[in-house]
Amino acid sequence: MNPRRSILLVAARDFKERVTSRAFQLSTGITVLFVVALIVVPAIFFDDEAPRWEVGFVGEVPAGFAMAVETASGNAATVEVSQYALRSDAEAALEEGEVEIAVDADGQILVGSDTENRVQSAVLAGLAGISMADRADELGIDVNEISDLLTGGYEIESIVPESEESNESNRVFAFFVTVVLFMSIVTYGSWILIGVIEEKTNRVVEVVLGTLRPHQLLAGKVLGIGVLGVAQVVVIGIITLILLPIQDAFEVPSAAGSVLAWALVWYVLGFAFYAVAYAAAGSLVSRQEEAQNAAFPLTMMLMAAYFIASFSIAGENPILRAASLLPMFAPMTMPLRIAGGDAATWEIVVSLTLMVVTTYGLIRLAGRVYAGGLLQGAGRVKWREAFRASDA
Repeated sequence: MNPRRSILLVAARDFKERVTSRAFQLSTGITVLFVVALIVVPAIFFDDEAPRWEVGFVGEVPAGFAMAVETASGNAATVEVSQYALRSDAEAALEEGEVEIAVDADGQILVGSDTENRVQSAVLAGLAGISMADRADELGIDVNEISDLLTGGYEIESIVPESEESNESNRVFAFFVTVVLFMSIVTYGSWILIGVIEEKTNRVVEVVLGTLRPHQLLAGKVLGIGVLGVAQVVVIGIITLILLPIQDAFEVPSAAGSVLAWALVWYVLGFAFYAVAYAAAGSLVSRQEEAQNAAFPLTMMLMAAYFIASFSIAGENPILRAASLLPMFAPMTMPLRIAGGDAATWEIVVSLTLMVVTTYGLIRLAGRVYAGGLLQGAGRVKWREAFRASDA
């Protein structure tokens, strides 16, 4: 049989088995619900919309009063003004909680027991600003000159460039994607490991190896489950991009598309790297009870990469930079640096090259271990024994 066709047949078999399994459907459903909850729940229960202040005014409301109070509050609130003909009406509204504060045109400000100090200060500052502008107009003085006198001519200027603020937003988005990649690689890597153990335990592998070479079986298994993993990540990514703008819970960065593209590249490389290692680890044991121990070293490497990324979300640091060049950590650390604009072109090229070369070497090594471990008897097999037992 043609080697390529053999690999595709194995990939199709594993893809079909996993996509129709209850475990895959449950994991996909739970992951999607988790992502939806992460986006929707904060938008519902933690509304960041500016509060609304209800202000009563007895008599004619000065032009621009609401805007003046909003400006005085630092635009921390929106102001709604209710006009009353009599002071007694304003007092009644204040007592009943219809307004938070009331202003009498005769020069008094009415407050209640629940009136916040910041509301009083903003109303006072707003009235003072209107009064000052009116008086300046009467005297023929430019309002801007008064503003310069009050502020000393100083202006507020941010020392954080706009690009850095954008990079920070991209970095947060990239970390969110990193969490999904971490969960996906661990999940599908474990599936490969368990699948190898099941085939070895049921002696199915002996029949399959009668027509296929070990490296073809390994390549087909990694390809089939890898395509399934990519499909799940893409679906989750699409759902995320749809929900974020609708719920307005998080401003989607302008570079979201490129972040997802780079994340997909590193996911494919990272999955290829860890998948063959998980398959080789699974071929060394014969019982499901030993699966966790076999996967422990690989899971620890993934956990280390995840923690490096999580502790580096605020910005570049030497540990993140070094980890982004190492193949076992790069899939979850380099996308973070690229999104933040911290990675130089040569660093990306070096990291990609090392990742591809190391993955190829690991495939060759793991292929021999996989071939040697599959046909061993019951019990745990050492890496060296499996490598020597293979004639691949």
